[in-house]
Amino acid sequence: MKKILRQSRIQYLVNNRNGYLTLAALSIISNILIIFYLFYSKGYERTIVTPPTIAKSFWVSANEVSSDYLSEMALFFVYLRFSMTPENATLQRNVILQYVEPRQYQTIKSALISETEHMNKEHITTSFYLVDSPKADAKKMMARVIGDLHSVVGETQLAPQRVIYQVNFSYNAGRLLVKSFEEVKENV
Repeated sequence: MKKILRQSRIQYLVNNRNGYLTLAALSIISNILIIFYLFYSKGYERTIVTPPTIAKSFWVSANEVSSDYLSEMALFFVYLRFSMTPENATLQRNVILQYVEPRQYQTIKSALISETEHMNKEHITTSFYLVDSPKADAKKMMARVIGDLHSVVGETQLAPQRVIYQVNFSYNAGRLLVKSFEEVKENV
């Protein structure tokens, strides 16, 4: 009888042990699956942003941005660079330089400094007026802005000039940076 009772207790303990081992194994497997899911889904979330001063809503994720975001940022940079006076040119140049890609910083900084010096020397005031909605390509990370550039040299108003500016961007770690800023020569 004692032998049967002991055998029964051993069987009971073995069954409990096997049950707990199965539970522990399932817990480990589920933790591993959760880890794989977290690594796989990293960077696929999108944040919808609708600030009150921007015309359209846009989204940004860890690895990419929407075309609307590129359009809005291109407009921001174009207005900063081409709607200025000799008095605010240095301030606006410094704002633009905060958003320049490090590899292009010296090149763009030199160009902006020479523009600022030219504006101060010749007493040039410029203003940019948007003609058409910016065209952005999120895959190429670029946006084109078409507008009329009005310039005043001293007291003389010059004829408006239709221009197209292309802003090329890079996007890294949630930060949009300017790679280049150039005028595109096309028939507008």
